[in-house]
Parts: sequence; C-alpha cells; structure tokens
Amino acid sequence: MADNKILNMAITVDDGSRRVPIQNTSGEEIGAFTFHPTDIGIIQRYNALAGEFDSIIEPLEAVEGPRDGAGDISDPKYAEALNEAGRRLYGAVDRLLGCEGAADAFFGKMNPFSPVDGEFYCTRVLNAVGAYINAAFDTETVKFSDRAKKYAKKATRK
Repeated sequence: MADNKILNMAITVDDGSRRVPIQNTSGEEIGAFTFHPTDIGIIQRYNALAGEFDSIIEPLEAVEGPRDGAGDISDPKYAEALNEAGRRLYGAVDRLLGCEGAADAFFGKMNPFSPVDGEFYCTRVLNAVGAYINAAFDTETVKFSDRAKKYAKKATRK
C-alpha cells in the first residue's frame, strides 16, 4: 500500500517557466502563455525565426494583395497566401517559445499580418518578445552573478 502512495507523488521543480500575460497598450490582457524566458536555446530559436521571417511571409509576397493597391482582400489567392503565411508563422512562434498554442495567445484576437502603423502586427509582437527575452536574461544574469560572488566569498573564508 505504501508503494502506491510513492508512485502517485509528484516531484516539483522550479524550471524557470513563467506565465506571461500579453497586454495591449491600453493595458487590456489579450492573451497569455507559459514559457521559459531564460532557456539558453531561446536565443538561438529567436535568431532562427528572425532569419526565416522572409520565407514565412514569402506567400504574401507572391500575390498581389491590398497592400499594393492592385489586389483584393477577398481574392481566394490572397486568402490562401495569408493562411499559408499564418501557418508558417504560428509554427515558428510556437517553436520559439517551446509552447504549443503560444501563437494563439498573441494572434487570437488580431491577424498577425494586420498592418499597424506601417508594419505587420507580428513584427511588433516579435520585437516585444525579443525585448522581454533580453530583459529576462539581464535579470537572471545579475542574480546568477550575485550568487556566484556569494559562493566565492564563502570559499575564500575557509
């Protein structure tokens, strides 16, 4: 009987994951997701996403859309291109954050390719995510450095 209790227990480890609310500039929460902001691999994944961004939006570049005044947003070719670019972007964002559904948290209320002040909404999202990752790493680096100094100080006293 005691063995069953042991098997049903859980090990809890703080893996650094954080629930991050996503707010618009009015302070309204538009989504949330959980990820590991100081996962060292996230920097490489962010750089990979930035490097592949042109291939993500390639379907949009291949058709005339409303952005150039020649296309019609109701054209099935444009809708198909928008869907393909969206599929690529959603996959890339979910891979970046290591969290299936993270892209939905950002783009569930607004299409990622909607124009906002002359750029795609998704560009603003990716810039905000990059800034968040940088800030999280800066904070953790200071904590890590402080902890290392504390241990070094103890080691020199012995």
